[in-house]
Amino acid sequence: MNATNPIEIDGKSYGRYSLNLAINGKYMPDGSSDASIAARFIPTRIEGDEVEQAQEHSINIALGSLSGSDEPTLTAVAEISAAIQKFILSKGL
Repeated sequence: MNATNPIEIDGKSYGRYSLNLAINGKYMPDGSSDASIAARFIPTRIEGDEVEQAQEHSINIALGSLSGSDEPTLTAVAEISAAIQKFILSKGL
């Protein structure tokens, strides 16, 4: 994924993010859904044949619930959910 604003570390530009993502979706008794999310965006740069990650500059996001989340977070979760639903349908699960 491309960074909106590349991070500069020791004169080197890290213009991408590697991502670790975990989503635990659940249904509520009223039929609505919620999720807890853990995400880690790791600044990454590629130069020649080398891939370098700046682990110590990672951005971590942890949400126990989507309740009260901002619009970009809710949109991202909705789009991820839609992509997974398409996968489920394509695999006949």
